[in-house]
Amino acid sequence: MSTSIIRGGYVICEAGVDTGSSRVISDGAVFQRDGIIKAVGAYDDIKAAHQADEELGGPGYLVMPGLVNAHHHGRGVSTFQMGCIDDCLETWILSGWGRRPYDHYLMTLYTAIQMIESGTTTTMYNHAQTPATGLADDVSEVLRGFAAAGMRTAFSVYFRERNRVVYQDDDQFISGLPGDLAGSLRQFLAAVDLSEEEYFSVFEGLHQEYSKKPDSRVTVLLSPSNVQWVSDDFLLRTKKEAARTGAPIHIHLVESIYQKEYGLRTWGHTPIEHLNTLGFLGPEVSCAHSVWLTDQDIDIMAGTGTTACHNPSSNLRLKNGIAPVNAMLEKGMNVVLGTDSTSINDDDDMVQEMRLAAKLHRQPKMDMPALNSHQALRLATANAARPTSLQDKIGTIEPGRFADLVLMDLNAMTEPYSDAGIDVVDMLLYRGKASHVDTVMIQGEVVVRNGTFIKMDKAEVLREIKDQFARPVEGQALEAKKLAQGLTPFVQEFYKDWGKGDNTPHYDYNGRV
Repeated sequence: MSTSIIRGGYVICEAGVDTGSSRVISDGAVFQRDGIIKAVGAYDDIKAAHQADEELGGPGYLVMPGLVNAHHHGRGVSTFQMGCIDDCLETWILSGWGRRPYDHYLMTLYTAIQMIESGTTTTMYNHAQTPATGLADDVSEVLRGFAAAGMRTAFSVYFRERNRVVYQDDDQFISGLPGDLAGSLRQFLAAVDLSEEEYFSVFEGLHQEYSKKPDSRVTVLLSPSNVQWVSDDFLLRTKKEAARTGAPIHIHLVESIYQKEYGLRTWGHTPIEHLNTLGFLGPEVSCAHSVWLTDQDIDIMAGTGTTACHNPSSNLRLKNGIAPVNAMLEKGMNVVLGTDSTSINDDDDMVQEMRLAAKLHRQPKMDMPALNSHQALRLATANAARPTSLQDKIGTIEPGRFADLVLMDLNAMTEPYSDAGIDVVDMLLYRGKASHVDTVMIQGEVVVRNGTFIKMDKAEVLREIKDQFARPVEGQALEAKKLAQGLTPFVQEFYKDWGKGDNTPHYDYNGRV
């Protein structure tokens, strides 16, 4: 049996137990055996009661639950590095068509290492749909990469079958294109076709494989990509499969103003209202982005127990705006945090993402709400555990849960001086950096020690990726890039009359005070 005592000058057991406080033990410790937390308390009591193979940390460290990245696409080498400059979501997606093919194992390994080194122990990874002929192999390589890194993964493949270029029927949009461009687009879309039956077959295989492994670090989710990209029948079938298997559901939703308007044009009401009419929403459903919500949408999500996954960096970079997090929290919604693989510095640093969220939701005037440090940390820990279906296993530090723990160098964080009255969670949110992460443990296994990932040579992984990208650009990628460039003016023309209706955002910074 493997045992260890993990000591900290402060142990943050649970963040945000109420609006302005967290459950913290000063000079505390955690005792774990075989990856399960067995005891938490004062260091002297834990030391006296338990013999351990190893003792980690000390008075100069902060111990907290492993962070959960609740929406991630796992690109490793970023979209920007691949040549996709930030733009409005609907045209930026097109630019991604020209990204070079890559080794899914290496890319996953790289992004996992980056996340782990910044204190993330679990990720909700949403895999891009690929042709049926290659999907199983891609999924296998992705999961092999996460396994090699030791990371806990809530895994899904998203399904997308319609309105794939603009928010209009594919054939209808293609009919208005010049002949050569139309032909190239038809060929491109045909190459990524995946049937419903093939999708659910892949899900069933993964679910059966990993649900039977009690020590597995993988859970499997279902994922309709978004309401405008799938049929109502697919949504209903997904809901039925989730009820049958107990699998959670992850879906993108109202990420952009155009997606909200699609609902108004198609059904005469918002996408959230449409999902509610279908009976799709519920505690097992998490909605990535959720930027363009109305007050009624927020009431519906709160009433059904649906989770919103907040991605502040991504939403800023892709011109989508700011999700109404303060209003969501006020209504009691479960709000969580993710990087969407498009974090502010392309590094999937959840410490930095928490800080951005905390600073972004500080509305002007004394009587307006502001997201505090305790709430921000909860978004990335206890709240974020729920959509993974591991809410009883991760997100807090207490007996019976997995020993997914992060030790941060408190001395480095507080140098050269910090007032003795500063709350430790405030210190983490105001001063903490990924460089302060000293040790990371996932299910009792130390994967970062002294700030260095130790399961394998990170430099060698980077060398292999660099060698692969040093090769000439593939003809397939060049053709896809040319296609995207040709389509962009037509996509811009399609949306020229969109976004002009009543789309008042929740946040109107400096507009009216």
